[in-house]
Amino acid sequence: MLFLRSCPRCQGDMHINEDLYGRYKECLQCGYMRDIEDPEKVLKLRKILTGGSKVA
Repeated sequence: MLFLRSCPRCQGDMHINEDLYGRYKECLQCGYMRDIEDPEKVLKLRKILTGGSKVA
């Protein structure tokens, strides 16, 4: 998927890419990268850090 003029650094076009560490958006013009958060991974990490208790 291509995101036109969405780079916060140069207002260039960004696309979604994936590597060993997860998904990210990358600018085609300047190379700026931003991680895409996986909501399931965040919830699992939060559960581990809070000792398995429910988070409100």
